[in-house]
Amino acid sequence: MSEETPDVRMLAIFEANGFHFASVEEAWARARHLYPLLPSVVARFPEERAHQVCADWLSRVAERIQDARPAAELFAQARSKTPPRQAHLVASGLGDLRNAWVLGGKPAAAAFADAASHLAEVWAARTSGEEDAETDAWARSQEASKALVTAWVLNQGRGDQDKEARVQAREALTDLLREARAAKALEQT
Repeated sequence: MSEETPDVRMLAIFEANGFHFASVEEAWARARHLYPLLPSVVARFPEERAHQVCADWLSRVAERIQDARPAAELFAQARSKTPPRQAHLVASGLGDLRNAWVLGGKPAAAAFADAASHLAEVWAARTSGEEDAETDAWARSQEASKALVTAWVLNQGRGDQDKEARVQAREALTDLLREARAAKALEQT
């Protein structure tokens, strides 16, 4: 029995939730949910192209969230192999940045850094062979998705529990992820 691929798992999750797509490409073209699209990318770590998709996506999102650019730039540095364990340093740095922005009264930027930290922790674990239950790509991607939706909503001056604003944010973030994936052409699995 072969291991379930990220694309097969993504389609299965959509199917289990009543969303029927004939192919991976149809899911990417029509789906309006970050989850399970984002984890189907993150589950490919340590593939460099998967990291590039996430870095590009975070950069696109950072253009729309005040003060988020430093976190997006820091996440992009996780791919470097110098110094050793660079990805772990980046994940730690994103946690520090999140804390600084919480203390600095910048909740949207803090939520963005939190999302980037979730993704960086998965990258660090997968590139160092230290993956465990705490760094599961699917669970951490779901947390990152929630944090980015919160960042988007807060940046627009809306309450983080505003359901309509959260749906709009999720759809906008999904569109940006779709653009980033199209720009980096991930191979189907």
